[in-house]
Amino acid sequence: MTPEAGRRPDPERGGFVLGLVVLFLFTIAMAATAGYQVVNTEFTLAQTAREGQKALVVARGGLERFLGEQIGMVGDSVSWAIGDGIATVTTRKVLEADTLNHLYYVRSEGTVADLRTPNDPARRVVATYAWHRISPMPDTAAIFITDRTLEVAEAADVSGLDSADVSVCPGGGTAGIVGVATGGAAFEVSGGDIDGNPTDVDQSWTGYGHVVQDSNLRWDILSDPSFPVEYDGSAPDWSALPADSFPLSRHVGTLVADGGNPWSGGRGALIVTGRFRAQGTFRWNGIILAGRLDGNLSSDDPEILGMIVAGFNGAQDDETLRSGDFRYHSCNVYAANRALSHLERVDHAVFEVN
Repeated sequence: MTPEAGRRPDPERGGFVLGLVVLFLFTIAMAATAGYQVVNTEFTLAQTAREGQKALVVARGGLERFLGEQIGMVGDSVSWAIGDGIATVTTRKVLEADTLNHLYYVRSEGTVADLRTPNDPARRVVATYAWHRISPMPDTAAIFITDRTLEVAEAADVSGLDSADVSVCPGGGTAGIVGVATGGAAFEVSGGDIDGNPTDVDQSWTGYGHVVQDSNLRWDILSDPSFPVEYDGSAPDWSALPADSFPLSRHVGTLVADGGNPWSGGRGALIVTGRFRAQGTFRWNGIILAGRLDGNLSSDDPEILGMIVAGFNGAQDDETLRSGDFRYHSCNVYAANRALSHLERVDHAVFEVN
């Protein structure tokens, strides 16, 4: 037997090696755990950033939708599902510059739920200031059209003199407005009559763009069938509405309206996206906005107490009104104009709220 074969292993030395192995394995485990924690933290931060960005997009989308679709009086709050989240828009009046211009603080909160933390969704908030234009369309003329020639003939009467007085509403009995405002020409023919104040006819408008700009209306939105309107495509039961209700209504396409038409006898602001013709014994109290205005016949006898603004779809044709009363009525126009009120964002005023 050799000396090496008979040598016994040193138990202390073996324990030392085992301790080194255990320490080495522990160090590897700790390093792996730390690496996992770093990777997991970075993933969580990246995921949180992505969800936060989605929430910001939702918040901005809610703000833009609210400002674009708000017509009429401003509500307190509204919510929409947008993409993967929810946008909640709230408003607060902060200033009344005068009776027709109020400043609002508009806040939109976007939330996007994370499946890992459903009780703690990602949140981002944006806000802006916007003027509420309560009576946006100026009282320009009893009939306000783009260009071409409008003849007022025979039994037709167009008047910008106020047919309302203070007994109808506190602001009634004004000095009146122009009879016909146009970018073309307007004539009295064969007994037709045009009256107005300070002038019967104002031909200073230069066409479609001028009319759209000076009307202060968003025709592209109002005429869009996807834009929600309270009474869209069918007239309400006018007798069932309160006497002081002057709603926003819309007829898509051409409207040839006589006394038997459901729109007859109505009030408020009526949008006609195509051509509009008042004939028979058609009656309306308020504002009519039309893509184009058509003439009528001497056998007709319509009456519109308010204003007509037409030509939003482009140049008018030469037209002749042969009958009917088209008279400015300040009280009807004021009430109908409120149905067209909208928010106008203050320039460069969108910001994120922490």
